[in-house]
Amino acid sequence: MKKSTVILLSFLFFAAVNIITGYYVYLHQDLLKNFDPNDYTTWIGWALAGGPIAAWILFSIIISLIPTKEESPKIESEDKDIVKKEEKIEASEEEEKSQVETKQEEVKAEDLYPKEIAVVQLLGLLQREGRLIDFLQEDIEPYEDAQIGAAVREVHRGCKKALNDALALKPVLDAAEGSEVEIEEDFDPTKIRLIGNVHGEPPFKGIIRHCGWRFTKINLPEWTGKEKTDVLAPAEVEIQ
Repeated sequence: MKKSTVILLSFLFFAAVNIITGYYVYLHQDLLKNFDPNDYTTWIGWALAGGPIAAWILFSIIISLIPTKEESPKIESEDKDIVKKEEKIEASEEEEKSQVETKQEEVKAEDLYPKEIAVVQLLGLLQREGRLIDFLQEDIEPYEDAQIGAAVREVHRGCKKALNDALALKPVLDAAEGSEVEIEEDFDPTKIRLIGNVHGEPPFKGIIRHCGWRFTKINLPEWTGKEKTDVLAPAEVEIQ
């Protein structure tokens, strides 16, 4: 039976009861007039007059809150749909996250010259051609200046060759050191570092103390290692 039918029938029933009780109170109006707190008949008239309608209102509220057989499957179906939608959203988020992580891994695998590899390669070239790491790690205090000078010449020759092979170097400022130069207002602070008594706003005039260096190309060999390494130069073992 539908809720509307139950509520309608209950209204008719309680209305009939209310008519009977109301007529009884009408015939016995003394039930409404006696306000003596010690007389327990005082509240009976009011309860008989309004009780059935109040009971019907409470009954209607309870009936409206109770789901019927037709509504229960619908509610369960809606709950299942909500759960399925939430599961789809979670699965979609996990799939997107997995795709992002996979894409990041692919980018790392395709990047031939990350900063760590470039450092390893460049230092490896300087070590192989000029023994730069050996020279810097050597304790040169016990040696005479003449001995150091002879060693530096070999290091200089090999490192210069390695740099020229790996990098095309040019000075930042194409002018002789010690010459005067004017720094414009829109100068690039990453290319020119101002030293000395710097105050006010550009343009400035100053003396070139160092021309700086910049590279125009990088010619490092292709990295063939599959994993990262901490080896700058391999150990050399002569087999006899």
